[in-house]
Amino acid sequence: MKAIVRESFKTELHKAQIAIKAGDFETAWTALQRAHILGQTYPLAHAIAHWEMLKLGWRQRDLKEMAGQFIQTVLAIPLTLLFGRKRSLRGGRINSSEQMSIPDDLLRILDF
Repeated sequence: MKAIVRESFKTELHKAQIAIKAGDFETAWTALQRAHILGQTYPLAHAIAHWEMLKLGWRQRDLKEMAGQFIQTVLAIPLTLLFGRKRSLRGGRINSSEQMSIPDDLLRILDF
């Protein structure tokens, strides 16, 4: 993982933690989705993003999100190792039916 991607990933996770402590779950989800996009092609980072989403789903008592994130957390490492960059980048939320567009700042970080 490139240093800029790693630092940006950590920053988004930190933003999510701050938002969760403040009870701002929408901001937390946005930060976790951004972290997911940044880490999606890296096995461990991908699993960490889903783990954090699972924990937030737990905190909100969202059973559908929790079940989906549990599966995604378990499968993140093997699927990333198998498919890596061949997959389209997604926001990572289970309860979202819409495809999340990748923000320009993340595109620049990911060097697309």
